[in-house]
Amino acid sequence: MRTICIIASNTFKETIRNKVLYNILLFAGIIIVLSISFGEWSVFARVQVMKDFGLATMSISALLLAVFIGVAMLGKELNSKTVYLMASKPINRSSIIIGKYLGLSATLFVNFLLMSFFFLIALLVIGGGINYNLILAVMLTGCEMAVIVAAALFFSTITNPTLSAILTIAFYIAGHFNDLIDVKAIEGSYKILAGFLKILYYILPNLEHFNIRTLVVYELPLPGGYVFMALLYGALYVILFLAFSSMIFSRKDI
Repeated sequence: MRTICIIASNTFKETIRNKVLYNILLFAGIIIVLSISFGEWSVFARVQVMKDFGLATMSISALLLAVFIGVAMLGKELNSKTVYLMASKPINRSSIIIGKYLGLSATLFVNFLLMSFFFLIALLVIGGGINYNLILAVMLTGCEMAVIVAAALFFSTITNPTLSAILTIAFYIAGHFNDLIDVKAIEGSYKILAGFLKILYYILPNLEHFNIRTLVVYELPLPGGYVFMALLYGALYVILFLAFSSMIFSRKDI
């Protein structure tokens, strides 16, 4: 456990030096400009758009951070052979993966908290309220971020940084659109394609489980136990990705 904490701490210090805070400033600037540009709208319409836009921006920011920081991190260390020093010591390689994940997640979590702060402040400035469902929506977006980071780390253990970035983006897109695939509609004419899409549907996580923007924007009630099940769903996929990453990294000949 101490080894994992040391690796996580070093990873956090390394990634926090990256220009990650520019992402926060950009986010804050977009929110402020958006608030001003909607000055002619009614308060209710501005609040609706702000909620939808803000939550969507945080989700996409999590993807970009995972791609440009997470994917590059392990790939860069493998290419520069700096990870060889850790792997050559009596350290469990699973500890390296878990430590890297925790350190990277901590960096993105700090970034995410600051983005959430700017988002909620902007809502208050334009006259919007902060309710319980909005806080839950932010929490689920953070859970989605944790899944994306785990997926990015998994892809970085099996291929080079460029392809890992492409796979992570494809994973994000597929995770948000796999609910739209109507397998039954194409099953009759294209059985092979339908079978392939069905496999993807059950293997890939459905990231729409973390998207409750519609309910938040229109102030609709959440089903009972929904948030708990979504968090559990995300945690299981994080564990699964980390387990596969550790297994693959343990078998790498370095």
